[in-house]
Amino acid sequence: MIAETAPGPRVLTGAFALAGAMALALGLAACPGPGKDTVDQSRPSPENRPRLLETVGEFAIAPLYADGFEELSPRERVLAFYLHRAALAGRDIYYDQMGKDGLEIRDLLEEILTHPRGIPRPFLDQMLLYLKLFWINSGNHNDRTQTKFVPAFTVDDLRSAAHMAARGGAAIRVALGETLDAKIDRLRASLFDPSFQPMLTCKAPPPGRDIVTGSSVNFYEGVTLAEAGRFAAKYPLNSRLVKRGGRVEEEVYRAGRGEVPAGRYSSELQTIIGFLGKGRPHAGEAQGAVLGELQEYFATGDPEAFRRYNIAWVAGDFPVDTINGFIETYKDPLARKGAWEGLVYFVDSRLTRLQKSLAAQAQYFEERAPWDGRYKRQGFPAPTASAINLLVATGDSGPMPPVGVNLPNDEALRQRHGSKSVSLVNVIAAGEGATRKGFLEEFVLPEERRLLEDHGSESALLMTTLHEVLGHAAGKVSDGLQGEPSEHLREYYGALEEARAELVALHDIFDPRLAEIGAVTSPDVPEAACREYVARDLYMLRRVRQGNRLEDDHMRAMHLIVSYLREETRAVERVRREDRTYQRITDLQAFRRGVATLLAEVQRIKGEGDRGAARSLSQRFATRIDPALRDEIVRRADLAGVPSYVAFLMPEVVPVRDGAGNVVDARLAYGQDFALQMLRFSGKLPLEPEGDSEASSSRLP
Repeated sequence: MIAETAPGPRVLTGAFALAGAMALALGLAACPGPGKDTVDQSRPSPENRPRLLETVGEFAIAPLYADGFEELSPRERVLAFYLHRAALAGRDIYYDQMGKDGLEIRDLLEEILTHPRGIPRPFLDQMLLYLKLFWINSGNHNDRTQTKFVPAFTVDDLRSAAHMAARGGAAIRVALGETLDAKIDRLRASLFDPSFQPMLTCKAPPPGRDIVTGSSVNFYEGVTLAEAGRFAAKYPLNSRLVKRGGRVEEEVYRAGRGEVPAGRYSSELQTIIGFLGKGRPHAGEAQGAVLGELQEYFATGDPEAFRRYNIAWVAGDFPVDTINGFIETYKDPLARKGAWEGLVYFVDSRLTRLQKSLAAQAQYFEERAPWDGRYKRQGFPAPTASAINLLVATGDSGPMPPVGVNLPNDEALRQRHGSKSVSLVNVIAAGEGATRKGFLEEFVLPEERRLLEDHGSESALLMTTLHEVLGHAAGKVSDGLQGEPSEHLREYYGALEEARAELVALHDIFDPRLAEIGAVTSPDVPEAACREYVARDLYMLRRVRQGNRLEDDHMRAMHLIVSYLREETRAVERVRREDRTYQRITDLQAFRRGVATLLAEVQRIKGEGDRGAARSLSQRFATRIDPALRDEIVRRADLAGVPSYVAFLMPEVVPVRDGAGNVVDARLAYGQDFALQMLRFSGKLPLEPEGDSEASSSRLP
């Protein structure tokens, strides 16, 4: 059963209004009403901007603002437009990676939604609620907890609605020779059975399953853990393993070119290549070469092309940029296959100056790291660091983007060529605006609230910057380690690497050099950061609504650190106040010593590829939670109207065309309806409404 949270911002008021809007957009009869433009053609002023648009279950949807876009040159804005289109073009790749039925389910429900005539309102309400959750999570598993969710409507309700929509003109795709009823029967378990493929990425499989066969991600088909482990992939990031005729084969993600045959997702990748090509004339020579390497990679799938792309991308420092491709491996239970993502952003020049000052100190901080000298890097290139404003995030990064990114992930490339870090400052600000008040009032001890109110925003940005700029870039592996650390640590690698970066941030935030370069404005900022970090370990339990395990690597990383400090150093304790549990630091110096000790061990584990130690540390501190405590936190969060997650409605990048139809500039428009944006992204509604119809086609009755 899926239900909305009662408290909070404007809640979903019903699919009937949106269904009317879809009918209006498609030229059908609309329900009456005064209407409201959902795409604002001008930039809202900061003082009257909405911070939340709606709540959908435990998710809040907030608008994302990208101030400063108008200060870019027209050429840079045109480049942003084409990169934006390239990011949208790959969105379906990620849906398919997250489950073999994901695209079919989304298409079926979107066709029903956009052809609502005659369908009962209660069903449309329930379906839109489920579909919004599906869009937010890019499938039917919670993106963070990895657990499956099912709709409140029944299969018979869906069958009836699908037939009604088909009679109304819905283009519901079926397989050759398949009926609509047969299609729904085929999708029944995926949609309605919570015991069928219950976990997206399963790291603790049930009896008879392993971490590959127990996961519903679509990186493997008919392949066991043992078979995947034995297979020597030529395309480790950008391929899928399938068993055919008793043999394991590699399906490569590539568009194809010349003698290189087309592979999986060839159509989407060809479209991405096309938009990158249209953007290249508007980029400088160096960035044009970077985009060319990315085009080569998508055409051939060649890992060497991706290596060249990463080297060129790290060396560049561009005002408008993109991350596009098969990047992070968190969703793969073996931490090998890259999930597709597309981000487009532009640099915030004021905040970037501070980021670069910090990056220039990388060697200074490396020399003071608490780990053994065998794992310290010497003379490595300073990371390229930027504070950026996100324009769009799709795939593995959207619509719940990260607050920071550090790439490339290849350890050999990092050590030789350096890395590039970006802090998504508008994402941080929007997320804080949507949740911070509730967090402080409900989950922070009264005597600590003032400290966090005064310094929380600064410490949040600083912790993200330290995590990305210094954390992921720091350290090196043992000279004797063969291969990547992820190949040795496997399912434990993601959480350990995130914990390592978090520990670097917690360790370095007290260094006086930060004040010297202007990164810290008050001596209270480091303490505020640590006290907030400890409080957020409890706060995040609101996201885990069943079971007694954490599955998300980022959540495991935080819990590992705080649990270790609580159990091993007694620097953290839990206290009860008025029937509420809180978590606090009891000894800040012991806290700092514990951080240094744990950081040294985590770096050793990574440096040596010590899977046994990784397993022991993770199982003892990272994965287990107290269900009774979790239930308390969930109850408090629901009563206080605090969402578990924040998803974002992205700005619309609208092209400005000349009389011949050429894109000569671009501007931003801000919408107020998440569903309409998702339908635009899916191609169910036009991305570029003709003429002055932008407002009318986006009008809610």
